[in-house]
Amino acid sequence: MLPVQIRRVFLARHRVDFRKQHNGLLAEAYRLGADPYDGDCVLFLKKDHTQLRALVGDGVGLYLVSRRFEGGRLRTLVSFEENPRATSITAAELSLLLEGATFTVHKRARSLRSRAAPVDLTA
Repeated sequence: MLPVQIRRVFLARHRVDFRKQHNGLLAEAYRLGADPYDGDCVLFLKKDHTQLRALVGDGVGLYLVSRRFEGGRLRTLVSFEENPRATSITAAELSLLLEGATFTVHKRARSLRSRAAPVDLTA
C-alpha cells in the first residue's frame, strides 16, 4: 500500500503524458481539484492500460508511486475523456487497482453515518 495516510482517492479520467514527473502530475492534480499535500491521492492510468501512477503527499513532500503490469493490461472500465475530470473511488477500490484486479461498482451501499435526518426506530 502507499506510505501515507490517504483522505480521498481520485482516478483521473483523461489521458496524461507519462513523461511528466512530480511537478507536472501535481499540476494535473490541482486541475482536478485535488490537493496531494492535504492527503488526496490521484491515480493516473497510462493510455494502453499497462501502467498506473499514484501521486500522494504528506507534510514534507510528494510520493510518486508507479506500478507496471507485466502480465498484460489492467482491465478497468475507464474510458478516457477529452476534458480533465476525475472520479472519486474508495480505498478498497484503490487496493484492487494496485493489485491489478478488475472491479466494477454498479451501486455502492449507503453509509450508516450519513448526514440525513436520524430515523425514529420507536415508531
